[in-house]
Amino acid sequence: MKNFISRHPLFFSVLIILAYDFGMQGLKAMVQPALSLHGAPLATSVIVQGVFSVLIIGLIAGLRWWRDAGFMGRVTGRALVAYSPWIVLPLLMIVDSEPSSAGPLVVLGFAVMMFMVGFAEEALLRGVVLRALLPSGVMRAAILSSLIFGIAHLTNIFQGRDSTSTIVQAVYATFIGIGFAGPRLYSGTIWPAIVLHGMIDFADAASRGFTPANETKPTTPGQMLTVIVITGLYALYGFWLVRKHRRRQSRSAGETF
Repeated sequence: MKNFISRHPLFFSVLIILAYDFGMQGLKAMVQPALSLHGAPLATSVIVQGVFSVLIIGLIAGLRWWRDAGFMGRVTGRALVAYSPWIVLPLLMIVDSEPSSAGPLVVLGFAVMMFMVGFAEEALLRGVVLRALLPSGVMRAAILSSLIFGIAHLTNIFQGRDSTSTIVQAVYATFIGIGFAGPRLYSGTIWPAIVLHGMIDFADAASRGFTPANETKPTTPGQMLTVIVITGLYALYGFWLVRKHRRRQSRSAGETF
């Protein structure tokens, strides 16, 4: 498989993300009818996300990319500083949360699911896909992996989500992808990205009152603009760190000769 990835990195990256998205939708459709208990959609999502998290672990293990994907990198002080601006986003989302009558088991279920989503998406996008695209250049890899990440969110339309909100989600997901790619490359570790991604998704669920995304009111134009501006700033921060990482690589290469 490594030979195929080295020859067709972009094709592999698109293929693996499509397999992830449509595979999850297909598995949800199969699992959902088997769950007759109250709150089946959440239970289904937890089960499906758990299955795909295991599959992604198997993919990374098969490729032997634990180090290349950032899982072996130490969480140093520099890494924490590089990721630190991201802690602001989930805090802002929590402040804007809607009142919720969800019980503790529902909240726990969302917490487990969202942190599995954080693991799966970061391991796949900022781990496997970013690594597959790196031979084409650091900046190109960061941009392409983020674009794939954003475009993949358009499949949410097929799950009943409002089309305008989904397009906005695809845009800010792209910005978030670039924003995470920067500290991921600069620090060499993916672990803070996984934790922060999970926190952001959990805060997003909390802001909806722990209700499914397709059951919430459409996002207002003002909210859309605010989200795009904030995540756009994170994208600029990610670009800056990618450039710093690239300059550091160039200096290291120059010192070798």
